[in-house]
This record gives sequence, structure tokens and C-alpha cells, in this order.
Amino acid sequence: MNRRNEESIKPYICELDEITFQASSDPKTAVVVSDISIKNQVTTSITYIYIHDSPVIKTIHHIINITFTEAKLFAIRYSINQAT
Repeated sequence: MNRRNEESIKPYICELDEITFQASSDPKTAVVVSDISIKNQVTTSITYIYIHDSPVIKTIHHIINITFTEAKLFAIRYSINQAT
């Protein structure tokens, strides 16, 4: 990552830190962080879930031979499932 990109995302990282800190102090709030990547028609989805005073839950899913549109729909569906 170049210097310009680092500077442009710095405010977002600080904001994410603040949101995470506030959420971790509330026992009724869960923090869900999700990342999805597509490379060579393989989609990988990684999700971390943190709930107050509980260990971090990590889930990984792989899908092979998928189109970009299908990957976007998978990401939406998977995120909804994790949130509920």
C-alpha cells in the first residue's frame, strides 16, 4: 500500500477502532468483521465474530468456479446469515 492510500484510510481505521471499543464494552452488542476475496474463480469468505467476554469466532468458506455476480450474492447472503 502506498503512502497516499495509508493516509486516506487512516480516519476510517480510527473510527473503526472507536466503534469496536464501544461495542466491546456493551454485552448486548456483537462485532462482525467480514472479508471476501475472489481469485482464479475461487471465492474465500472469512468472518470474525466477537461478543462481549467470549472468544472470537472465525469462520472460513471457500467456493470454487463462481462468477463475480454469484460471489456478490453469496457475500450478501452469508453476511445476513452471520448477522442473524
